[in-house]
Amino acid sequence: AFEARPPPSEICCDHSSDMSRARHSSRDIEFDLPGALDDMAGLASKAAIGHGARDVEVFGNGRQGRPAERQSCDVQPPPAASKKDTVVIISTNNPGRLMLFAALNPKLGEVIDWKTPADYGGFGGDEFAKVSPQKLCPVALTAGGLRLFESDVILSYVADKYAPLLENDCRGPTVEARALSALLVRVHDMYISGTNCSQPQFFSNQAVFYKAAMPGPERAARLKDLLKQLDLVESLLPPAGPYCVGDAISFADVVLYPTVAMMQDQAAASLVGSITEGRPKLAAWLAHCNADPRFRGVADKIKAFVDTFLGKAVAGITAKGCG
Repeated sequence: AFEARPPPSEICCDHSSDMSRARHSSRDIEFDLPGALDDMAGLASKAAIGHGARDVEVFGNGRQGRPAERQSCDVQPPPAASKKDTVVIISTNNPGRLMLFAALNPKLGEVIDWKTPADYGGFGGDEFAKVSPQKLCPVALTAGGLRLFESDVILSYVADKYAPLLENDCRGPTVEARALSALLVRVHDMYISGTNCSQPQFFSNQAVFYKAAMPGPERAARLKDLLKQLDLVESLLPPAGPYCVGDAISFADVVLYPTVAMMQDQAAASLVGSITEGRPKLAAWLAHCNADPRFRGVADKIKAFVDTFLGKAVAGITAKGCG
């Protein structure tokens, strides 16, 4: 998930309860990127998830609008409902869970109309504001006229509505497996990828390696906490794997993989370094998932964006450190 236009905010919203914060922290990465990202979205190919969606290489769930637009509290009415559900995505780590779920369940391409912000005039336009009240991705427009946002909410909706079509429902085979999956998702969404504030200059832990505007002391604290959360994930993974809760793919795999793969793909250049070093269960899990083309295909799209648009930022932060 990426955002265009400096300075983008993280894709988090402020909510009143812990439950709300958990549900609303699954936002994509926010980046200081040029407004040309909307142009790139328009030129992207129709291969984002193998379902006819254009692969928008924009990172983050942050607002793409200009500062005045980011501060706007106006909520536009959603567009009229279509005959099919529409899901608007960008190729970043939190929308990546929807991309991966779709890759694991190819029949979703027949029943969902996959779009990108470019189909609505780009992140900064009024048309996209009608689709996404916070000008964030992902967002879903249901056939019944409901407008949904937040990655985990859309994933749950898709999994429920299209259950008969799914080859991999990712729910976990037992009560214990489902509880462990939910816990891993919560750790990711609250403590790795989430900020819970949509205003500028608020950051997630994962932003330590690519967000140049983060103050040095905050970067140091967030890096320490990010490594702590990764250690926690390591402790929760079953010894034998191969997936997050055992033999079956769960929502934990679908949620964690795009983020973990993104960070590990940047290990050589990133301030964070290798996140699998010293974490053998996480390393084995990642290697197992990487061997599956359905998983690796999603990671490659995210990696291509980071390499192209964030390489200089990542290198600059690494060279500067937390000073």
